[in-house]
Amino acid sequence: MKLNLFSIPIYISNIDEEKIQLNKSVVKKTWFSETISSIGEGSELNEESQKYLLKKIGSILLKDIKKKFEIKLIWIWENHYKDGDFQEQHAHPGSHMSFIIYKKIDESKTVFFNPTIDLIESYYQNDYQPIEKSFKPECRQGQIIIFPSFLKHMVQKSKDSITIAGNIEINFKD
Repeated sequence: MKLNLFSIPIYISNIDEEKIQLNKSVVKKTWFSETISSIGEGSELNEESQKYLLKKIGSILLKDIKKKFEIKLIWIWENHYKDGDFQEQHAHPGSHMSFIIYKKIDESKTVFFNPTIDLIESYYQNDYQPIEKSFKPECRQGQIIIFPSFLKHMVQKSKDSITIAGNIEINFKD
């Protein structure tokens, strides 16, 4: 018998990326990688887009969350990757869950890292590695991936692509 101890939930689902319209999307070079993004520029969704996105995310999370809850969008931004652009390893502090919408891509370049990677590497220094150190989902255009915000991830060198990323807060109701 094999058990997956302390598994980390990641959700991949289809989404109509055309229904996600940012009202304000000033883009500039950001991060060490200088990828073009609207992060920190006050991007917002129009009301119809926000309702659609929160309903979609809520229906995906409902499969595992058994208590009544509501979700709140606390940050959203758009990333524009040109040939060779990447994003260094990072996490999204200050939120519960994060998401990436693949608006325009040929191939997903997102890579997630095992939160215990330092321990894994110190214990298994040879070729025997029973625990995965990273995971690269095979997402395509028109999909969303939702993951815990503490999960470190990066974007490998990309070609012409656009993603919309964001953070949500989950509040439980009595």
